[in-house]
Amino acid sequence: MSSSPPAPAPGPALRPSRRRLLRGAAAVGTLAAFGGTLSACTPDEANAASPTAPAYYPATYETVIEASRRERKLLIYSNTSQTNWQPVFDAFTRRYPWLSDIRATNLGGSAVYERYYSESAAGTSPADVLANNAGPLWGDYATRDVAADYRSPERDHLPDWAELLPGVWTMSTDPVALIYNRKTLSPDQFPDGLRSLAAIVEARPSRFRGKIGVYDPTNAYGYASNQGYTSNVAGGWDTFRRLLPFAHADHSSGTLVEKVVSGEYDFSINLSGGVAVPAAEHSGGLLGWSYYAEGTVVMPRALSIVKTAPHPNAARLFLDFLLSAEGQAAVAEGGLVPYRPDVRQDVMDSLQDMRRRLGAERVHLYRPVRVPERVQQAYVARWQKAAG
Repeated sequence: MSSSPPAPAPGPALRPSRRRLLRGAAAVGTLAAFGGTLSACTPDEANAASPTAPAYYPATYETVIEASRRERKLLIYSNTSQTNWQPVFDAFTRRYPWLSDIRATNLGGSAVYERYYSESAAGTSPADVLANNAGPLWGDYATRDVAADYRSPERDHLPDWAELLPGVWTMSTDPVALIYNRKTLSPDQFPDGLRSLAAIVEARPSRFRGKIGVYDPTNAYGYASNQGYTSNVAGGWDTFRRLLPFAHADHSSGTLVEKVVSGEYDFSINLSGGVAVPAAEHSGGLLGWSYYAEGTVVMPRALSIVKTAPHPNAARLFLDFLLSAEGQAAVAEGGLVPYRPDVRQDVMDSLQDMRRRLGAERVHLYRPVRVPERVQQAYVARWQKAAG
């Protein structure tokens, strides 16, 4: 085995030069039912010239572009925040200005699917695209034969796993990360992973009892982030047995962040980097964050065009843009992690950056699969036993 690379320095794991302030979500609050929207296009935008597609796109792609002019809209059922989406929407509508009426929900992870399944069963769903980072739920989705049969022309310019499941495409590769309160802790108590956190809390057990927040493994993302660590990181269960007696389980990333901000928790673990990093960097120095030096799980955030999409051509343009180098740079600007090898941006660590910094053998890609209920129940029982 090769020698271990140096662990990341305590504190925020991204160098300040790799980040710039995210633009505000211009449309937040405009529609209560949706996470935000861009305004309808003007006549000039509707008649804008079509952009030139890359040379490797099929000659017939112009028909997709022209058909999208009649659709003009796109609706995404998503559990991704408007802050993450806004730079993507802005860049997409600069390229296709007649498609400025884009709306995205900010639902809970399972609600994205449940809402779509319920509506589509009744033949009434307005959704074009589903976007989510709850891996096991994508596994179930793939068994239902509801994804549109569409092969993006970007496919050959992406890693083999970019299409995670038939019709399910990787949008970003967000690390599972932790955050901590820099004001309630001394610098020697800033962790660089779960293994170092276990040593920190064991040194002062009465001080840290109940001061760690963790995603509940009965939640789809919580199960994936917990199970991804224990199944991929050497000694993962041993680390959990040391940590979980100090932890309290919660069901949402918002709660896990808020309780660290308030000081109720000193640490929250197994958060999506798409939540943890922006929360820390917009906290005025209150919060720190870190990858896991001993092994970081990468949780793909994925999207899929549904067969029933009322705006299928707009959806194809959006998927292809998101997978392009330009789209992946916009993904980074929104605080999520790009993975396309040729993407140029100076905002976030990319997947390739993480592999260089932590060592490729310490970055583990979570692959979504359908998890039978009995398997999850057995895992939860083991997790709860470790928690005591």
